[in-house]
Amino acid sequence: MVGRMDKDIATLLMSFPTLAALPETVRERLIDCARPVRVNSGDYLYREGEDGDALFLLLGGRLSVLRDGSLLGYITRGEPVGEVGLLTDGPHLTTVLAVRDSWLARFNKTDLLPLLNTEASLLMALTRVSLTRLTRDSHQPRAASTLGGGTIAVIPVNPGAESAHLARALCKTWGDWPGTRLITARHMEAELGPGPITGEREQTLGRWLHTLERRHRYVVYAADRCDDDWARECLCHADRVLLVTEAGAPPQLPAILAQRPASQPLPPMELVFMRPEGDPSPHTRAWLELTGARAHYFLHPGSHRDLQSLALQVSGRGMGLVLGGGGARGFAHIGLIRAMEQLQIPIHVLGGTSMGAFLSALMACGFDSVEIEHIARETFVNNNYLNDYTMPRISIIAGKRFLRRLEQIFGERRIEDLRRSYYCISTSLTTGASVVHDRGGLAGWVGTSMAIPGFAPPISYRGELLCDGGVVDNLPTTAMQMLERGTIIASNVSTQGDLKAPIASPDGPDPNVVLQREYRNVAPRFRDILMRTATLTADTLLFREAAAAADLMIDMPVAGYSLFDWRGIDKLIAIGHEHGLRVLEEHSALLSRHRL
Repeated sequence: MVGRMDKDIATLLMSFPTLAALPETVRERLIDCARPVRVNSGDYLYREGEDGDALFLLLGGRLSVLRDGSLLGYITRGEPVGEVGLLTDGPHLTTVLAVRDSWLARFNKTDLLPLLNTEASLLMALTRVSLTRLTRDSHQPRAASTLGGGTIAVIPVNPGAESAHLARALCKTWGDWPGTRLITARHMEAELGPGPITGEREQTLGRWLHTLERRHRYVVYAADRCDDDWARECLCHADRVLLVTEAGAPPQLPAILAQRPASQPLPPMELVFMRPEGDPSPHTRAWLELTGARAHYFLHPGSHRDLQSLALQVSGRGMGLVLGGGGARGFAHIGLIRAMEQLQIPIHVLGGTSMGAFLSALMACGFDSVEIEHIARETFVNNNYLNDYTMPRISIIAGKRFLRRLEQIFGERRIEDLRRSYYCISTSLTTGASVVHDRGGLAGWVGTSMAIPGFAPPISYRGELLCDGGVVDNLPTTAMQMLERGTIIASNVSTQGDLKAPIASPDGPDPNVVLQREYRNVAPRFRDILMRTATLTADTLLFREAAAAADLMIDMPVAGYSLFDWRGIDKLIAIGHEHGLRVLEEHSALLSRHRL
């Protein structure tokens, strides 16, 4: 849809602070340049490398901004997009994709440049917006698309799924009218009358829904089925889509997904499994793979706690905890977990690398800090499960004894069936990339995340060799950021500069110092050198990126402890508890986001 701006759209255009502050003559000339454009859900506004021939202002909907396939952030109502290419007269540096059906005002370069050359106030306004966005994107973690408001679609994928009941419950949890508005097919028909949603009627529906978005913080679209026009509209107008199914139902691809072109990207899809207490969920993985859902939740009917947890995470106000690798220093994480229990800070999603993968997996299984401490003590202090030494053709230890210990702890648990969302990270020695494990056998993937190259043998999986995740990602916050659940707390126990020579050698390199008997007690050990070498890149080159993705970074003061200082467990837990408690209390305002 392209044409002249009508009076209503012009009025809407001037309601945005970016333009409302301009002189009246500039606003009038700007309105005369504007052309309305509609971009359907999943379509591209423009792609990276294309000519920057226009500026756009988002009137309704939501756009995602990507670079090299990675999500950088979102464009929300009232924000301009494309201004960098226009101002620099160069190609677009990013790709912009419609998360849902969006409505924009387009200003062509040929119309806008003469106005920019004569009106300094307009040029300054656009420059200010561009610089503000660049500063925000560089220094702040990316917020979830639904934090502070947005649109959520709730769609059933089988007849037994009580999607309408869930939609009403979510609205009630978020505060009902006027903060939240529930829209069903009956509401739509009352507004537009009965009939197919095509042509002018579809455009009228789009304008009405965008009006609702301006009036209400959250708009929840609830479908009664997954194969009608209204379900398709719910999909096209949602920032986040919840597909609701009974946990025991056999997987089936919803009609609205089967009918959508394979090349057209989907809005963020998440599964909600209705699972009564004690019932199994035998098809979780198959459902995830069939629908391409990025996340899933288990909801026990009638459970207020489960509903609260779902409402928080879907609205971007959940709480995530990422635990980094660092050998024995990771015991400080246990102290942090204890501090969070003390402050009653709920954790909804967990992730970790190496020792952090082990401890966060225990937490995801439902163990509290006392039980986690007991398991860690039995595993690393009272018993040495890392002593099945072998001829070092591939590694120092065979690793079989430790893997049996993990199987004893975690049993046959699968990651996708855990009540709390969980993932861990490994490194592919074959490709050099990090690999996220969010489904499959828990014991096996935790063991893979802890397989230090040279110390433990690498793990073979689908033609690749996998090892400790800390080789390339010792604090996997970016993986959690992609889930868009809410606030991310990261606990870092790696320290830079802690591996030092026993004495200084000012006269030049000395290859013998670390080998001399007199320095045996102060020289670094082979396993310390091995582990430090394995995680050097992640701890130095990539640490800044990991820290930027976290809302709260907690650097544990554990520099006085070695990577294999298992006997320091009590002191490390105490350090983690004391330091964690102090930092969490200092940031209480940030952490209050998780409350409805």
